[in-house]
Amino acid sequence: MFPDLLIKENTIARHPELEQNNFDLLRQIFAHAYPVKNLDRSNDIDFLSPATTIKVVNSGRLSFAFIAQQNENQAFLKMVKPGFVRSNIPFSVLCTEECRLHSTIPTFKTYPGANGQLYQIVSAKLANVSANLLSLFSGQTITLTEVAKNGIDSLPETLTAIPGGQRGQIALMQTLGEYIVKVSDAMQSVTCHLPADIDTADPAGFILGRQIAQDIFQISHALTYLRTNHDRRILRAHIEQYLPNLGQSHEAQAFKRGLEENQLEIILARFNQLEENINASLAQTPAQNVPIHNEIKPANVGAIYDPRINQWRITQSFDFDNIAFGTHRNGDHTPLEKDLGRTLSFFAFDAITGEFSPTNAQATVKGFLQRLPRKLNVDEIDRLKHYVQLGLVTSYLWRASYFADELHGQPGRIQLARINPNVHVFQLEAFEHWLTSNNWHRFISALQEAPAMAQHRLIAAEALRFRNSSEYRLKRNSGTLKAYYEHIDAAHEMISNAHTDQSTY
Repeated sequence: MFPDLLIKENTIARHPELEQNNFDLLRQIFAHAYPVKNLDRSNDIDFLSPATTIKVVNSGRLSFAFIAQQNENQAFLKMVKPGFVRSNIPFSVLCTEECRLHSTIPTFKTYPGANGQLYQIVSAKLANVSANLLSLFSGQTITLTEVAKNGIDSLPETLTAIPGGQRGQIALMQTLGEYIVKVSDAMQSVTCHLPADIDTADPAGFILGRQIAQDIFQISHALTYLRTNHDRRILRAHIEQYLPNLGQSHEAQAFKRGLEENQLEIILARFNQLEENINASLAQTPAQNVPIHNEIKPANVGAIYDPRINQWRITQSFDFDNIAFGTHRNGDHTPLEKDLGRTLSFFAFDAITGEFSPTNAQATVKGFLQRLPRKLNVDEIDRLKHYVQLGLVTSYLWRASYFADELHGQPGRIQLARINPNVHVFQLEAFEHWLTSNNWHRFISALQEAPAMAQHRLIAAEALRFRNSSEYRLKRNSGTLKAYYEHIDAAHEMISNAHTDQSTY
């Protein structure tokens, strides 16, 4: 259906020098930032020990993620390139710690680094390490966290590879929908104490999206709006100069054909339309302030599947440094439906053909609605549709960033697992085709009107009342939040278990 699309089975970064001597460079980097003697814990990992294995679990232009394992002890390690480090990363660590206080939110325990720092910068000099090789990582911010046992594997990008087949997919989608709301709820006490000078006033990501387009294609901010046909001609001519630089891989050649067919123009035009639609909607009916923008996507989520009961348990989330904060003080009104839309843009579409799966989308929305204390209104339902499309558009821009070095004639030294960004154009077309013959409002409203959903809302309303009461602070300070949230989870599960149909009530 869509030619020249290629998903690589091997999704890790490859670099011969990194793999020589069993990741010796990374061992020294992590040992330098987190020396065992400073931790004084029985389950710590000695990164320099031959008994410790290190493997890459995810990679991209923005970060590298690794797992270190010594006997039964595991540590998740993430390195973020300095150009993408935001001033709010320390607060994302605080949010991670806050999530740990809510026992039903499965997140990492953050290790303290040297001198009590919560994250470290890779040193520019390490003993017995080649400066040329170290330059790959020097200056990057790294985080080290303890991972949940038996659940470190990230979910595959291709839905067909998810354990449990279609039933497993649907069960997973519902779990992800619930997870978005649970994590968001857990963050609110942190955002109440943010410094006033934290600037996160880009709730839909339009400012960042334009910056990505400028960084990759070296086009001016004004040109990203494509206001006139003259602008379009300038853009096309500008892109043509980069085309000869793309490499010979299947993904690069497919991306080249997409650029020749003006798919970047299609993406930018839709980006502008969505910006207008979403901003107008927010101005008329602002959504509730929500402090979380967690990247709920395959590469950032680990989960365990129990085939006996067709149930998934999320064991960790990798990407808390992508949090955007929303408070009355700093003016970042980040709608909760944005995260749902972003998740749908990853999980409700086939990663190869682009085909839209309404069954997966329905399951994800169902799980999401179970944790909300109220129904989505008409504007929020409409905004959710726009956010699904925005997720696809911005995914194209992120994927395109993987080709930035090649576009500028400077291929990177590390071979990245790359997907053809054009798949997101196909996904956008598939979703819009589905919308022409299906009513999106009816699709969402049918779930909200189910009798069981009303029972879920009563429980969610009770949780909201508790979170805004003095009881919350008392339980938090006394360490007894665990029992309360286990009670809330059990109540939701009791309702869900009473209904055997996994797709709808």
